[in-house]
This record gives sequence, C-alpha cells and structure tokens, in this order.
Amino acid sequence: MAQRRDSFDQVVVASVQQSDTIYAIVMAANTAQYITPPAGANFVLFAASGGNDFYMLLNVTSGLSVPAANNTAGTSPELNPLIRELKGATSIGLVTTAACNITMAFYS
Repeated sequence: MAQRRDSFDQVVVASVQQSDTIYAIVMAANTAQYITPPAGANFVLFAASGGNDFYMLLNVTSGLSVPAANNTAGTSPELNPLIRELKGATSIGLVTTAACNITMAFYS
C-alpha cells in the first residue's frame, strides 16, 4: 500500500495491489483459530464471507472467544477489522459467531 500527495499537498491513498500471500480460513461458529503470519508481513487485510461478524486479536495463541460480557480491561478482541499493521505480531487469533470463510491478504 502506498500514500502520495496530490497537487494540493493532500494525502491520496493509492489502491491496494493484489497480495502475493492470501490465506483462506474456514471458520466454525464459536471455535477460535490461531494463524501465524508469513515471514516479512507487515499488514493484513481481512474479509469475511456472507457479511458474518468475526473477532480478531493479535499475539494470542489460546483462550480467544466471542465476547459474552463487558470487558473494560482493554483485552477484548476487535470486531470486524478491515486492515491492521502487524508490528511484529507472531499470531492472529480469529473467532466467529457463525460458520464462514475469512480471507487474510498479507502485505510487506
């Protein structure tokens, strides 16, 4: 992904090119999966099939679940992220409320 400035010095976001590493994850409802990002990946772009909700949390390898109560500790997984910077994350936890497919396009 790239940013540039137009003739008015305003930031313009260029379109995202096709990733050369895309994972397809088949999710069962309420069953977490933990994904290891490929080496060199700095960003991940998510999409879920059928408009299904999913939760994501970086650097988690167990215990991830769909929130069922208030969590004000700051440790809740994030609902439906679009793109996230990995910043050295070694795992990505995913969990859904319904069966669906999630694609993860990785970028360096």
